[in-house]
Amino acid sequence: MKQVWAVSGYQIARQSIAVTLSVLLIPFVSGNLNAQGAYAPLDAPGLDQLVAPIALYPDSLVAQILTAATYPQQVSDADNWSQQNAGLPPQQRADIANGMPWDPSVKALTAFPTVLDNLARNTNWTASLGNAYFNQPADVMNAVQAARVQAQQAGYLRTTPQARVAYNGGLIEIVPVNPEVVYVPYYDPWRIYGGGWVTPYGGYYLGPPPFGVALGLGIGFAAVGISIGLFSHYGWGYNSWGSNWRGGVVVYNHNTYISNSRTVYNGGHFGGYNRGVFEHEGRGVPANFHPVATREGFAASGRPGFNRAPAAAARPAGGAFENRPLQHSPAAAARAQGARPAVAARPQAQAARPAPRAEAARPEARSAAPARSAPAAHAAPAAHSAPASHGGGEHGGGEHGHH
Repeated sequence: MKQVWAVSGYQIARQSIAVTLSVLLIPFVSGNLNAQGAYAPLDAPGLDQLVAPIALYPDSLVAQILTAATYPQQVSDADNWSQQNAGLPPQQRADIANGMPWDPSVKALTAFPTVLDNLARNTNWTASLGNAYFNQPADVMNAVQAARVQAQQAGYLRTTPQARVAYNGGLIEIVPVNPEVVYVPYYDPWRIYGGGWVTPYGGYYLGPPPFGVALGLGIGFAAVGISIGLFSHYGWGYNSWGSNWRGGVVVYNHNTYISNSRTVYNGGHFGGYNRGVFEHEGRGVPANFHPVATREGFAASGRPGFNRAPAAAARPAGGAFENRPLQHSPAAAARAQGARPAVAARPQAQAARPAPRAEAARPEARSAAPARSAPAAHAAPAAHSAPASHGGGEHGGGEHGHH
């Protein structure tokens, strides 16, 4: 009996040691797994799939969306707030949004309720887009340009009364015709590019067209645009944002903007997975496409994901914008250069929204945007420190930085 007890005691002690070691090793092993496999870089077709729904939006709106997508929980919170306060006067809504603990990009989207709602409804897509932009910013910016080239070759992307499409040194820019009014375009992202060029993102919800938009396969605009003048005196207003296509980054108040979201993969290593996937022909890359952001530019910057601020592109003698004839062939598309593009966006219509979506907790220490509204630059200036944070925690303001 004593011998049985001795053996049993030994076994118990050995099992206890094994359990203790397992508990101690789990965090270490998990940490290594997360560090090694947290983010899988996407190829061209995968990036095309993510940017397809927003690639034909005006440049500044694209910039806001890419950054806001790194804060999916804030997007969900802002969307719920927007629905609950839809009846407030615009100025009052703007004043309240200004005091919320959200990233400036999320605050900016409160001016576009329909866009905000689309991001909140498509939580998985939004989080994937945010992670792709944070880890592959230049690849994502090239993907947007590739989608625009594809839509233009398909015959759909052209200047309209609501938006200007311009060609500037090999890139396509889209801006509002009236700088005070933004129309958000409405289109089916899985058809507009033609020829099955992009496959639908699994589970993506495409809402109904806003008021006044005719149904069809092309691009439509609602009857009323979004007036952005009301937000011009806030540092996070529409004109404070821009896309530095050649640098492959979003610009905020004339500086490269880096999200400090704590929920993105590879946090703290912005641009660490740029692959230059649009620099060679292949699936998902339009024929004769020439990316404006290159790997050589990243290397020259001395920091992953950045180019040196490019010199201002020369404008053609014909004016700031030129409505070039539609290009229907790859060869013609390759020659599309010159004036600055500008497309319009469509106005926002409030759509019924489902119950709040469940998302992973996203901590965020938020900083207030500086109170100025200078037009968004197209080049990334010198770095500067991030504003002081206003909050923290899962539902507090997310962090952001300007570099």
